[in-house]
Formats: sequence, C-alpha cells, structure tokens
Amino acid sequence: MKESDSTNIIDIKERFNDAILKLKSAKIIEKNEDISNTGVISKTNLSRAVNGDVRYLTKSFIKRFADQYSGNGFNFESIWNGEHNYKGDNFSETKKVYGIKPKTYTNSLAVKVVTIPARAGYVDSYYSETFLSDLPTVLIEADKEYKGNYLAFEVDGDSMEPDYYKGDIVICREVKRDLWQYKLHYKDYDFVIAHGSKGITLKEITDHNVETGDITCHSVNQENGANPDFVWNLKEVAFLYNVVEHRTPGKTKRRNR
Repeated sequence: MKESDSTNIIDIKERFNDAILKLKSAKIIEKNEDISNTGVISKTNLSRAVNGDVRYLTKSFIKRFADQYSGNGFNFESIWNGEHNYKGDNFSETKKVYGIKPKTYTNSLAVKVVTIPARAGYVDSYYSETFLSDLPTVLIEADKEYKGNYLAFEVDGDSMEPDYYKGDIVICREVKRDLWQYKLHYKDYDFVIAHGSKGITLKEITDHNVETGDITCHSVNQENGANPDFVWNLKEVAFLYNVVEHRTPGKTKRRNR
C-alpha cells in the first residue's frame, strides 16, 4: 500500500463509493461499468477498487478518476484526503450544467416484487393469482405505454457487486420463449434467469449459441476467482427476463428500455 501509507484506505473507499453514488444520482453515469468505459481503469480492477483493494484503489487511479469527472465537481483532494472543497455536497450545481431537470412521466404500471423469501416458490407458482397477491408492489413510470409482462426481483447474494447489491430491486420484462430461438440482446441487458431446478439468478449473459441453446452466464464479482462463468441450456430455463430498471435503497437508477 505504498501510495496510501499516510491515508486511511477505508475512508478513501467510502469517499470513492460516495463519489460514484453522486454521479449516479445526478444521472451522469448509470452503472459502474460506465466509469471503466472511459478508459481510466478496467472493469475488473474497478470492482476491486470499489471493494477497497489497496492494489487498485491507488493515488494514481483516484487522480485519473478525479480528472475524468472534474467537470462534475470532483477533485483529487476531496476523495483522497477528505477535503470537502468540491461540489459533491451540492450536486444541484452539476445538474444545472448538464441541463438535468426533474421529469414527469405520462404512464405508470404497478409491478409485483418477488422478494428473497418468495423466490423458493416462484417457478412453480409463476403468475398464479394466489402467489402474486401476497407480494409487495413497486410503481414504474415511463413516457410510453408498457407492453409485455413485467415482474421485479429482490437481489440476493454478492455475485453481481458492485453493479448490484443484496436488497436492490431489479424491474424486468419477460422475454417470451418464442424469441429464445433468436440471438438474445445480451449486450444491451442484464438478465434474470429462472432455471427449472436451480432457482433464480441475476447474471450477465456473455454468449448465446442459437443452435444449441447454450447461454454463458457471467458474474461481475470475480474477486479471488469467485463466481466462475457457467453454461446453462435454455431448455432447462423456465423463464427469462431483461433487466430494464435497477433501484437501490433510497434512490432509483433508471434504465428504461
């Protein structure tokens, strides 16, 4: 930890993650991957930095990050040393620069949430009135009329951190089975996959073999070799969903498709 010997890495981690949340709240980024897409750090190493790995949460990286988002009110000292001389505490100034205004929506839809305790009975009770009636509801809004079947799921586990955390809510649109014969739009969406015998999982799909029906499922959290990729066949899958909106406790990260 040569670059941070004189600084508390736990505090740096908290300030860095707070900076990311502010960027998301201001709609400057939608997900952590947007940071790695700028070229300041790879996706894998960003995940390690977010988790406080001192090999990646370094002074040089924080300088690159602060330079990348300097126009949004961040600077190196505010994150590395905790000097609160940035606009992050008053992000409305940044919102004005980017012309971000509160938005009103013309349509809304009440969507049932499959909570972590309810997952066990989901596949067998799919869309049964008795099963759905006892589940909580969230409201989603958009400028266009909703088409298709929507269902929300409470995230469980840490395999998709730092993009999704346990307790987050993902709002999903069903991918009809007759569309599975075509290439899935896995570059545009993350997926909730309900396997007939192995339960429900939230994953990135990185490959889809249309001829065999095999899909390669990938977890974001690859720290210490955890959560290796695996292959499921769509013949074993009961239901398949695109993630169209991601909500974290206390805020909404809109990704309406």
